[in-house]
Amino acid sequence: MDETPTPASSLAASSLPPPGGSPATAPVLDVTALPPLGEVLEQLTGQLAAWMPAQRWYAHRGAGAPRIAVRGWAPLRVAPDHVVVLAVVAAVLERGDEALYQVPLVLRHPGVGAPAGARDAGSEVGVLAVPGGPLRADDATRDADGRAALVATLVSGEGAVGPSLSLASRRTLPDAPLPLGRAMRSRMLSGEQSNTSLIVETEGASPLIVKLFRVLQDGENPDVVLQGALTAAGSTRVPAVVGSATVRVGALRTHSLVAQEFLPGVEDAWRLALGLAVAGEDFTAAARELGAAVAEVHRDLAGAFGTVAADAAVVQEMVAQMRRRAEQIIAEVPEVGAHREALEALLDAAAQVRWPAMQRIHGDLHLGQVLRVPERGWVLLDFEGEPLRPLAQRSLPDSPLRDAAGMLRSLDYVAGAVALEHDADAGPWAAAAREAFLAGYAEGAGWGDERAAMQVLLDAFEADKAVYEALYEARHRPDWLSIPLAALERISARGAAAPRG
Repeated sequence: MDETPTPASSLAASSLPPPGGSPATAPVLDVTALPPLGEVLEQLTGQLAAWMPAQRWYAHRGAGAPRIAVRGWAPLRVAPDHVVVLAVVAAVLERGDEALYQVPLVLRHPGVGAPAGARDAGSEVGVLAVPGGPLRADDATRDADGRAALVATLVSGEGAVGPSLSLASRRTLPDAPLPLGRAMRSRMLSGEQSNTSLIVETEGASPLIVKLFRVLQDGENPDVVLQGALTAAGSTRVPAVVGSATVRVGALRTHSLVAQEFLPGVEDAWRLALGLAVAGEDFTAAARELGAAVAEVHRDLAGAFGTVAADAAVVQEMVAQMRRRAEQIIAEVPEVGAHREALEALLDAAAQVRWPAMQRIHGDLHLGQVLRVPERGWVLLDFEGEPLRPLAQRSLPDSPLRDAAGMLRSLDYVAGAVALEHDADAGPWAAAAREAFLAGYAEGAGWGDERAAMQVLLDAFEADKAVYEALYEARHRPDWLSIPLAALERISARGAAAPRG
């Protein structure tokens, strides 16, 4: 891939007119009068260091103020009134560790260019005093011109090249109509944390959701790889992937963007289940269908990527990881220590039963990652895995029971939320929903006579998840700590009542 640096002064205007104006009428930004874009970005690092920690996607809060260093950049669009540039920057932390972030920016003279309403509140990163300036830098995902440039780069297949950075795009569904042109409408999806997603609509094309991965790690992103494989297999249990882009920065190569089918006007399973639980309405039929849908996705993933036998060495390492995690968390959350003996017995039992084959899984499955789509059923989202785990670990085969246990924990959290926020008892509701989900999953997974062994393993994975939840709640929501602790009590009691060998 050619990564020859392209000086900012020699960049040609984009073939796509900016949505905020036309080349004939828009105020002109004289690119040749500006310093080279690399110098502009270097001057912006101090303001980026102040701006980035305040963003929801910044993953290193509490690690001190970062020092920002530009690792690579490429121009995505040079228009008469603005420049859109994709920068990859390193947040260098106080301990010397660094993390790479994607930061797309729109550069323009303050007060000109984008029409009123084209920039969202909080878009400004900073203003620089430069020759040919002043120059304002905005977050491209909060700016209509910036979003248009990101989408065009992704779906056009042209990519982008700059110093130490190159971007290459790939269409997964080449026949899908694409939302390009002046009539394109876009907005940033609110509420996300680890990434930034854009909703893109235009007449004559299906709406898309375009996800920009903020934290970059070397390797393929499971969200793109797994959903792309499921799309290729014809699965309707995931939004269809339309295209993706990979970024190369120095020796690092990973996914930068992914565009997929957007499903508007649907409700996620968490909101649906919580509303039914508060109203005391039945969820068991839907929960059983959800279990069958998860099993279907696991079957398709096993078909696409194969499986690995869970031999003695694999089982020992998995159980050892659970033991280490429990001991580390007990040291910080003493309340978990009350269940140490039961946890040890449970893990001993898990090490003695036969495990199902290891395979690619969702990795962070809960009710918030599932949509209820009319005439289609349950659709699973966000196959990125636990965002705080290294990318290389998230791409390894794992036990499908981890996903099943995650969904059981999520159903349990519905009852906890009802108790804490509505002062009502939804325990029986959650118990029935969990049983129904498990019945649907067991049938879809073909457990047959292995149900007892699978229950041992499910208890182990659910307890492991509850231990992690206890750490999270102790740190962030102490009032919710009772939810995972009650789960550990329930799992411990079941183990004591029905010893397993």
